[in-house]
Amino acid sequence: MKKFIQISALVSLLVLFNVAASFGQTHFGTDVNIPFAFTVGDQSYEAGNYIVKFDRLSTGLASLTIEDTKTDKRQTVLMNAGGYTGASEFKLIFDTLDGQRVLTKVKTSDRNYAIVVNKNRSGKGGSEASLF
Repeated sequence: MKKFIQISALVSLLVLFNVAASFGQTHFGTDVNIPFAFTVGDQSYEAGNYIVKFDRLSTGLASLTIEDTKTDKRQTVLMNAGGYTGASEFKLIFDTLDGQRVLTKVKTSDRNYAIVVNKNRSGKGGSEASLF
């Protein structure tokens, strides 16, 4: 019985550490230089340096915060999880809508996340910006 309790305690600790490690991977933040003007939702940004923070809130839901390092302007948007991805790095995905670059998706190592955009806009083309 004593050996069973020891093994159960060890397994419980391993599960606890794995949960803590996976929770730690749900948050990401970095400085990024975006070399072109872009929009996120209804906010416009000039080319420049930004602080980008990604938080996975729950299964299928995440938030993305963009902070302008020059003006301290900050915007947070919610994103819905899409398909699974094999991306090796965190990427911002920009589409060209009405002649302007718009942040529409974020790729992480395990999922794609999409920002809801106005359905009246139609896009052509796209580009990616790696953060690593």
